[in-house]
This record gives sequence, structure tokens and C-alpha cells, in this order.
Amino acid sequence: MKGWITQLAGVALVLIFVVAIGGFVLFLRAQQSGLAATMATAGVRAVSPPDGATNVPLDGEIRAEYIGRPASDPGIKLEPPTGVSLDNPHWDSAAFVIDYRGLRNSSLYHVELDQDNWLGAKGEHKQIKVRWSFRTGSARVTTPTPTVSPTPTPTPSLVAPNLIWYDDQTPGTVGGEIGLDWQGQRVKTLKWVGTTQSPDGRRIYNSMTPSTWVYDADGNRAGSIAGLAPSMWADDSRQFCGITYQPAAGPRSLVTMPLDGSVHPVTPIALLDSAGKSVQEVSIAACSDLNGRAIVVGKSNGYVWSMAMISLMDGSVIYQRRYPNPVARLVASHDGQYLAEQLAGNATGGPYTMIRQLPGGNVVGQLTGLTVQGFSWDGSLVGGGIQGNNGLMGAEVIGWQAHQVIWNRCGCPSPFDVRVIAQPGGTRLAIAATNQQLIGSLTIIDASGMAVSASVANHRFSALF
Repeated sequence: MKGWITQLAGVALVLIFVVAIGGFVLFLRAQQSGLAATMATAGVRAVSPPDGATNVPLDGEIRAEYIGRPASDPGIKLEPPTGVSLDNPHWDSAAFVIDYRGLRNSSLYHVELDQDNWLGAKGEHKQIKVRWSFRTGSARVTTPTPTVSPTPTPTPSLVAPNLIWYDDQTPGTVGGEIGLDWQGQRVKTLKWVGTTQSPDGRRIYNSMTPSTWVYDADGNRAGSIAGLAPSMWADDSRQFCGITYQPAAGPRSLVTMPLDGSVHPVTPIALLDSAGKSVQEVSIAACSDLNGRAIVVGKSNGYVWSMAMISLMDGSVIYQRRYPNPVARLVASHDGQYLAEQLAGNATGGPYTMIRQLPGGNVVGQLTGLTVQGFSWDGSLVGGGIQGNNGLMGAEVIGWQAHQVIWNRCGCPSPFDVRVIAQPGGTRLAIAATNQQLIGSLTIIDASGMAVSASVANHRFSALF
């Protein structure tokens, strides 16, 4: 008993007293104490699936092993909830068990256990939230090979390839939207269906219609999202992050938007400029369902004045920063681990960019002369436009940690626009560089500097990334 009291005393608690029927309600929340301490506070010995587990089955059960059975049953929920069903809650001795079904392949899920215990005759009770995460495996099932089998027939792959999309806008041609694999080979051709591809290229959404339809790589409708702007694809390519704009007196909010058209609030957003006033514009720099966090950016008068890393699981602020001297542009890696902060007002005329690592906030690198447009999936490479005195001069990929130029192409004529997309799970970048007439190049570059050019020479095209 003495050891239990010692553990409980070591946890940082926020105490909020709310008037309730028959007395007061005492809410306890562990702060910065880790999962083990929060479990100890709730009287939980172990959870299953355990925190950080991988290849978890798509159907199964969640278990919470208690030190002793509490007076009331806990509440359990899963995030994201889309398609998930929880039923048959029951006790197995001192373990609370609930069945789950309908989880998605290779996806990150967050579990929240809400334990609410009455403590005394005055009506006080404590409420503890225990949160942990796990990742599901593939739905593909391996079956034993029979001793005698019929003549085998080809089985199509269950996994579609990752794609890079561009819109062929050459006058007088059929054109359409072209899907390339990450070797630069053309594998899909569609009539126009949308404007922005998902990170894996298996879906395209059309932000130009009120319904905001989402299409698959074969041109079929695969869902829709609420028409909120600005919004960004999540890095799992299955949902979006968005910002809701309330009336002038109301706060903005960060939300997630699955492809069923629903909206799930995460938290209100309040970003300030250097004078302590609310910023004019809030946008999203990273939306990582794979890592359960997003980065929101506050701008006023075209400059970045503040940013915050937000947990998609509970809306808490993981890291935030205000810039006394404004930042001209801010670009984040897909998981929010790295920020490229391009400083404003550089006297030399070329951009100076700092690389900051989150959530620690330390500056871990710097670049000059490159307007960063994107990071590789692992964060080791950056790609963007080479800045000259009169605008962009070309495109470049740099290994920023070693200051190594991986690939460089000067534009003839110089590009007006440079766009970058990262290969999901890989180290390659695709870079589209076009002039004002939408003529230019589309190149895939790997970490060794090997480059593959797509056949868009002398064609008008627009990248869908």
C-alpha cells in the first residue's frame, strides 16, 4: 500500500473541482509522466494490445488488467473511430475486456481508457485517462500450400503501387491525368478527376466542387470530404486535416476529416503574432495520422508569426513557438519532425533557412540559396527552387545534414514554379519545375543522386502535388 501511495504522489496532477450532484467532482490527469505512471494512477497493471505494438489483428479484443477490480467499469474508445465497432464489454476476473472490429490495414490507432471512480461520501471521484497506441497489420492471410494443387492462375496484387500524378495540358491533345510509378513509368491515364493527389497517389480529390469528391486511381469515386479550407492530406492518405473558420468572434479549430464526409474536432486553435494579437490566417503545415500529430501555422501580412505542434489524439500542444522576427515561409516534413524556416529580410538577397527538429525545438541545420518546398519521407533530403536575384534559377535536392548537393538542374528558361513530393516510406523525391507557360520538367531523384526524367518535354503540364 505504501508503494502505491508513493507512485501516486509522484504523478503531476491537474485538479479541477466542478460542482456535481451530491458534492464535488475531482478530475485527475497525469501530466508529462508517461504511460506507466498514468496506468499506475488508474490501477491498471497492463494493457493489450501493448503500447507501440505492430501487426495487431484487424479484429480482436482490448484488455486492461487491473490490480483490483474498480467500483465502476471504464470507458474505452478508439481513434480514428471511422468504421470501428466496440461491443461485448465484460470482466474476465480483474481484466476489463471489450471486442473491436473494422480496423483498417497498416494504420495507427490510439486507445483511450477513461476510469471514473467514486471516492467518498461527499460525492468526490477521480477520473483518469490512460492513452496508448498500436499499429495494425495487413489483412492478407497466408494459407498453407496444399500437397496437390490445380493449375495455378495468376492472382492480382492486393496492394496498388504508389503513384505520381500530373495533368497533361497540351493544347490539341486528349491529355488527361497521367499516373507514374516511382521508376518514372506511366501506369495510369485518367480523364480529369481532381486537383490534388494523396501522398501515396492512390487517391485524388477535387477541391473545386462543393461536394469535394475523392477518386481512386481508376477514376472511381472513393469518398468525399467536407469543403473546409485550408486542408491537407494526412500522411496515411486516408483522411485530411482542416481548419474550421467560425464567425469573427469565434475561435478557429483543428479538425480531421475522413473520406466519409464527417468532421472530427480536435481542438480550438489560438495563434498570436509578436504583438500578442490573433493572426490573420491559420494553415496546416503537416498532418500526420501515422504519428498522431499536426503542425498549424499562423500568418499575418504574408509572414509566419507562430506555429504549434498539436496532438491529433487529445488536442494537447506538444510544442509551440512565436517568432519575434517573422519567417517568410515554413515547410514541414510529413511527420512534423523537421521544420524548414526561411527567414525574412535577408540582406544578401538569397534565402537563409534554418532546419529545426521537433518536439525539442533545436536548430539542427541551415541552408542558403534554396527555397525549400519539401522534405523526403525520412527527412534527410530537402528539395526546392534555387533562388537568384531575379527569381528562381532552377531546382535542387540537398542532403541538408552534410550540406551535400544531391541533384541540381538549372532551368532554361528559368522555372516560375517548383513543386516537391516525397516517396512514402522511401528516400526519393519527385520535383516538377515549370515556367509561366507550364512547360518544364518532372524528375524523380533518389538519395544517391540518380535521376529519372518523365517524358513531359515541351508539354504543358501541371503536377497534382
